[in-house]
Amino acid sequence: SAKILSMDSLLVPIIRGSQVLLHMHSIDIPAVVTKLVSTTKRNTAKTQERPRMITGGSSATVEITMKERICMEEFNACRSLGRFVLRRGGDTIAVGVIEHILG
Repeated sequence: SAKILSMDSLLVPIIRGSQVLLHMHSIDIPAVVTKLVSTTKRNTAKTQERPRMITGGSSATVEITMKERICMEEFNACRSLGRFVLRRGGDTIAVGVIEHILG
């Protein structure tokens, strides 16, 4: 599970099943957003559980499944191995930190 912040320039919202590229240091791996846990809009402090989509400028907690196994750590254990970027179609759509490694 990961905490992400979507970019303001995001035109197409992130939905469950979105195909993305997860970039971490020099690694880029195909991944899928498998679950949208919660989202918070930037201008309000209201949290929505199980949202249908993540729009630009909002933060969210999501679950991401990768096609391959890679070395990663939770952000609170190792800050440099706990950061990542999500890209789609050559554009950065979100940045995030790893909260829990699920398996």
